[in-house]
Amino acid sequence: MKWRLVSTLLVSVAFLLQAQTEMNVQQLVDFIRSELALKQHTDKQIAAYVKKLKLSEKLTDKTILDLEAQGAQPKTVAALQELRDQAASLKPPSHDASYSPGTAPDNTTTGGAATVRLHSRAAEIPPPDSVRQQQILSQIKDYALSYTKSLPNFICVEVIRRYVDPTNADHYRSIGNVLARVSYNQGQESYKVYSVNGHVEDTTIDRAAAGGGAISQGEFGSMMREIFEEKSGATFNWDHWATLRGRRMAVFNYAIGSGRSGYSISYSSGPGDEQRIYTAYRGLIYADQDTGEITRITFEAVDIPSSFPVKQATEILDYDLVDINGQQYVTPQSAKLYMTAGSEKTKNELEFRNYRKFGTESAITYEMDPTAPAPPPLPESKEEPATASPANDKKAETPKATNSTTNPWAVPTAPPPPPTFKKPE
Repeated sequence: MKWRLVSTLLVSVAFLLQAQTEMNVQQLVDFIRSELALKQHTDKQIAAYVKKLKLSEKLTDKTILDLEAQGAQPKTVAALQELRDQAASLKPPSHDASYSPGTAPDNTTTGGAATVRLHSRAAEIPPPDSVRQQQILSQIKDYALSYTKSLPNFICVEVIRRYVDPTNADHYRSIGNVLARVSYNQGQESYKVYSVNGHVEDTTIDRAAAGGGAISQGEFGSMMREIFEEKSGATFNWDHWATLRGRRMAVFNYAIGSGRSGYSISYSSGPGDEQRIYTAYRGLIYADQDTGEITRITFEAVDIPSSFPVKQATEILDYDLVDINGQQYVTPQSAKLYMTAGSEKTKNELEFRNYRKFGTESAITYEMDPTAPAPPPLPESKEEPATASPANDKKAETPKATNSTTNPWAVPTAPPPPPTFKKPE
């Protein structure tokens, strides 16, 4: 997969653990939650820091269980339990430090006779045991390595919406849209731009980026496959349960070192000035626990050399069912790409529409006016917590495929998947 950034962006986020000799329980909970959200330190590192702490209040089993349900890993949990034992004689905190609106009872009263309605939070789903985790991971690997073999030869249209934030303040402005014809034939994907900002063009993705912003290629298969190939040396660990587009997903995290990475970032500030590096990267894989079907992959470049202009590159790639000539296939549906270099940030929103099957005997037609405005964005699908409540978990419900043979600009009836990330061939 290839990444190119043609303007400059930069954002540096420094994280420094400052040891504290004493914390109250609320400070401890805030710290653990922050670490779980940032995912910048390992379970071992977090546990080592927790062991250095001294509490000023009693740590309850409920708080430890809440943190474990929210993603705290075994070494961190063990360190918290040691901390609990050390603080057993102290007074408990004045409030529930792991409180969230989802756990609070609704003591709503109505007029007349007093009525009280208590709503309990749906039970969190515990992580699967290590044997089951390996079973699920094995299914995911088999799915990923055979994914491209299940795809037909097809064509589709890629809609690229490009945004730039010159001030690095998350105030993005549009720099236009690019439409590209994508063909997938015998496991190989190719891109050909035919419209830039409503003007007819006949150019490559690389040249279309000359006006600034970030571009990317490689959403179809290569990214997914490379993560699971033996040569990548990827490490996998359980991360959490999630609900995505109404389906329960098993989520694993992964990491690949720079020495085995096929993920590259290219940067150019103009003709004759192109720099390219291969970096380590990590991310999350969302998949069906029973079939291994992957619905989302995220990518984040890590350990980028300080001398390289690009400081951050992240992508979220979503897959979903699509109808191609009467057959249903899981294909890329949308992606989001974020890059930072210099004092500027860029964001790309990608959508793949109008899937059609083709062969050597059929003519390739796209039926799109290159001067027409870009279609409205697809609905965004967000991750939701996974609970044991059937009402909140539609694991058994299979989403309907979108019909790609209709108006190419029409928004699919079923919510399409969100963004993800790619890797170089």
